[in-house]
Amino acid sequence: MQFPGYWEFPTEILEGEDSAEDSLERAFFERLTVKIQTLRSVGAVDFSYGEGFRILAYGVDLYKNFFHIYGYDDFRWVKPQNMRRLRVLEPYVTLLTQFGFAW
Repeated sequence: MQFPGYWEFPTEILEGEDSAEDSLERAFFERLTVKIQTLRSVGAVDFSYGEGFRILAYGVDLYKNFFHIYGYDDFRWVKPQNMRRLRVLEPYVTLLTQFGFAW
């Protein structure tokens, strides 16, 4: 585990020629068994861990409400006003602040 005790949003690493959108659609289907109805880019932030990388954030609407989750220890649906209670890595805090969530 790279960041034990921290919460993160579902993520996917871009590989090869896949677009961010294609990677997200595959990840949501493989890990959550759901299909994406709409997908919109909402921001990006650089993360200096290791060699560094960029986190791209997307807003996602799903086709169904029930799903299974694979590849994570735990998951929760959290109301925006309760997100500050979670231990979240700084790049995610930056993105959430950009979205208008007071951190």
